[in-house]
Amino acid sequence: MRVILVGLGLLGLALSVVSRWLRPDQADLLSLWSMFGLAVAAVPVIWDSLTSLKSDGFEATKYYMDQFVALAILACFATGQYATGTFVATILILGQMLEEHTTLGVEEAVASLLRLSQVRARRLDATGETAVAAADLRSGDRVRVLAGDLVPADGEVVAGSSTLDQASITGESLPVEARVGTRVFAGTVNQSGAIELVVGQSGSGTVLGRVTSIVEEAKASRAPVMRLIDDYTRFYMPFVLIVAGFVLFFSRDIGRAIAVIIVAMPCAFVLASPSAMVAALAVASRLGVLVKSSRHFESAVAVDTVVFDKTGTLTTGALRVTAVLPAPGGSEEDLLRAAGRLEAHSSHPVAKAVQAEVARRGIELGGGEVLGEEVPGCGLRGNGLLAGRRAWLCAQGIAIPDTNLEDAPFSSLHVAQEGRYAGALLLADTLRPEAVDAIEELKRVGVVDFVMLTGDRPAVAARIAAAAGITRFRADCLPEEKLAEVRALKEAGRRVLVVGDGINDAPALAAGDLSVAMGALGSDVAIKTADVALMGSDLRHLARFLRISERTLAIIDQNLLWGLAFIVGFVVLSALGLISPILAAVLHEFSAFFVIFNSARLLRIDEQAAAP
Repeated sequence: MRVILVGLGLLGLALSVVSRWLRPDQADLLSLWSMFGLAVAAVPVIWDSLTSLKSDGFEATKYYMDQFVALAILACFATGQYATGTFVATILILGQMLEEHTTLGVEEAVASLLRLSQVRARRLDATGETAVAAADLRSGDRVRVLAGDLVPADGEVVAGSSTLDQASITGESLPVEARVGTRVFAGTVNQSGAIELVVGQSGSGTVLGRVTSIVEEAKASRAPVMRLIDDYTRFYMPFVLIVAGFVLFFSRDIGRAIAVIIVAMPCAFVLASPSAMVAALAVASRLGVLVKSSRHFESAVAVDTVVFDKTGTLTTGALRVTAVLPAPGGSEEDLLRAAGRLEAHSSHPVAKAVQAEVARRGIELGGGEVLGEEVPGCGLRGNGLLAGRRAWLCAQGIAIPDTNLEDAPFSSLHVAQEGRYAGALLLADTLRPEAVDAIEELKRVGVVDFVMLTGDRPAVAARIAAAAGITRFRADCLPEEKLAEVRALKEAGRRVLVVGDGINDAPALAAGDLSVAMGALGSDVAIKTADVALMGSDLRHLARFLRISERTLAIIDQNLLWGLAFIVGFVVLSALGLISPILAAVLHEFSAFFVIFNSARLLRIDEQAAAP
């Protein structure tokens, strides 16, 4: 519609020129056609300025810019400069449309997430294979995924084996193996063999759907720098009018005043932050870093201390049982059976290690699984069974014989049954292979202090901390003690980034200046708890996120600096009569495009460029 109105405005101006040639003695007709052209061309400007009063983000630029355009056009209308007003309106409206198209190009990188879930699926039923939209799948549907297909929904593999490329979700470049029993996620790519899966979640309920929703919310959020610019822009219009008034008073040239109003449009300022933030969100999402609000980019730049959880964060979290130590008179099988019954329905890494050892030894639980009650930071209890930390069992009145287990560099799980000590299981965990490199990269981006907090014993904590190169750690921490440690660091003036698994570390994550959940793929709790979620498990993405944040703030500073330079320079030239209103419109569009394209440079950041 805007193109049509602009075309009609130019047609009116053309008719005015033709009439001047055909009817040179009819001045009123010439003015009428020129006036018609300006009035029609001004319609979209006036309409946009009225409808975008409450807009936010990129849409707010319409209000900030259109109020200046409307004022300039009205000035041309009042002074009879119809041709000038029509050309100015045409240039600015077409420039707006190009800006929106360019801005959409930046947002397109974010929108690409949504398209990953908008695929066709091969649903299997009694009649054979049927092609349906992924959004039409329901829980329990059986789906076939061939090599090269996108996985259409979250689910579990029930037939076949393959390798999956999860880079679109996690940012990890290495493919993962998928076989019967493996959980798979929508948006990942099947690279080799055919697999069949049973749908668990589809559409917006998938991990990809939840991620896309969060990214959309983040795109609409307002970072502090964006709100600051909006606040100052409220006072900008009166200031520009005062400047234009002085120019008109001293020069007696309305054209100069109109040019000042046009070049002073704050479009470059308004676009400076949101264009860069949206580009940064797109880059972070591509690397598997889910940022829940654009304000977290600003928080990340100030981080100087990182607090790590141990299990599942610095370590792989894949615990394994290394020794079974029953109490005198007991057997390894009875001890594992008691622990297995209590841990059967838990998803904690310790419980998974117990379940794996019970399965490896072929121990039958006999249908005696217990739905245990978890005591955060302590253990599980239920139906006369206790399994957890030594200190907790002692507090429950369990007499535990003195051993040297607390000095061993392994985690221990103590078990009691019907009020009597049953024995202990020793478990081992390993440091993530990239942990040392990740800490070195964090040092290069300005982090000066590292702390490891764990509920494990001092001997185990010391072994992991030494392997990771962390000199400061605290062991035997309950969740409330981790929270107190984070608060103490903040009270000491530190800017704290807390990294955890998003479940047991929720209080500490909430207390940090910035919180990151590790391995959030498939975890609702991890995605909801932290400010930032790493969809994969590569700790090196922490430094890459901080580097992206640093570059984003640098781009915003550049945009603001250049925007200010353009406006001041062009206003001075307009006041001196060196820039006409039409040229002023062209120069204004140049400054807006400069800011957009400068922000779009962030989209060229890849995994290697984001590395320090």
